[in-house]
Amino acid sequence: MLRSRAVADTTTSTYRVHWKQWTEFSAYVNWSEWLSDDAQDNSTKLGLFASFCWRYGWRGEQRGNKFTTIQLKLVSIRWYHKRYVGIELQHAPDFDVLMRGIRRLSGPLAKKQAITPAFLRLLHRRLDFSRPRHRLLWGAVSMGYFFLLRRSEYLLVESGKRNYCLAAANTYFADRRDVRDPFEAAAAVTIGLAGAKNDLFGRGAWRTMHVTCDPVLCPMKALYHLLRARLALQRTEAPYLCVDLSAQEVSRTFKWLASIIGVSPRNYATHSVRIGGTTALLSGKADGLAIKLLGRWMSNSYDDYPLLAAEATFGLSRRMI
Repeated sequence: MLRSRAVADTTTSTYRVHWKQWTEFSAYVNWSEWLSDDAQDNSTKLGLFASFCWRYGWRGEQRGNKFTTIQLKLVSIRWYHKRYVGIELQHAPDFDVLMRGIRRLSGPLAKKQAITPAFLRLLHRRLDFSRPRHRLLWGAVSMGYFFLLRRSEYLLVESGKRNYCLAAANTYFADRRDVRDPFEAAAAVTIGLAGAKNDLFGRGAWRTMHVTCDPVLCPMKALYHLLRARLALQRTEAPYLCVDLSAQEVSRTFKWLASIIGVSPRNYATHSVRIGGTTALLSGKADGLAIKLLGRWMSNSYDDYPLLAAEATFGLSRRMI
C-alpha cells in the first residue's frame, strides 16, 4: 500500500495510460514490455518507441507527440519497472543523443493564453444570469481566477471529482478578521482546500481574498453567484461548491468566446484561469511569496506561468533612454 501511495492518484492514472501504450507497442513489434539490465538493448527499444511517438503520436491522428509528452511516457515506463520489477533502467549514451534530436525537432511548447480581466468582463456580458448554469459557471471561473485554483480543485475533470475538490462546507463569507459573516456585512471570502496533487500529506490550506469593490470582478460576488446558482438548481446539498460543473464545459465556453472576439480558440482552456490570475498579480506588483503561497506552489515553478501583460511594460521604455 505504501508503494502505491508514492505518487499522486492523477500521476498514477497518467502512468497507467502511458504504460498501456508501451505494452501495445511492445506487442506490435513482438518483444516483452519488460526490459532488462542491458543498457544498449534498452536504448534501442526505448528509442524506437520514442521515435514512433514523435512521428505518429498515439491516438491515430498522425500527429506526433512533443518532446515533453514523450519524456513523460518514458518516465512512466521507468516507473513501472522500478515499481513492479525492481529495476532502475539504464540506457546507452546514444539514447541521449536521440532524445536531444527529438527535442530540437519538436515544435515549441504551446502555452495557453491568460484569462485577462478584459476577457472576464466580456464573458460576463455574454452570459445570461437568469440561467443557473451560466451563473454557476461565472462564479466558478471567478473563484478560480482570484484563488489561483487548479482545475481539479473546483471542477469535474475526466475521471471525476478529486477528494481535495473545494467543498461547499469549507467556503464562507467573512469579516476582516476572518470571522463568518453574512454576505451583506462581509468583507472577504475564505475557502479551505482539503489537499492538492502536490500536498502529499493532506495538510490542506485556508485562503482568504477580500472585496474588490468592482461591480463585476470580486471574489465575494463570485461566491454569491455560486450560492444563488446552487439554490436555483436545487443542489444546495451538493458536497462540492461548484456542483457538477465540468472542466470541459468551462473550456468549451472559453473557446466559444475566443472565436467570437476573433482570437484562436486553441489558446484557451481551463488552465488559462490560473495563468490569468498569476499574471494579473505580477502585473499588479504583488509580492512573489504571496503569489506562491496563494497558489500553493511547492517551488518557484509559478515563474513559468505568467505572460507579459501590456500594463506591466508601462514606463519601461522611459528607463531605456
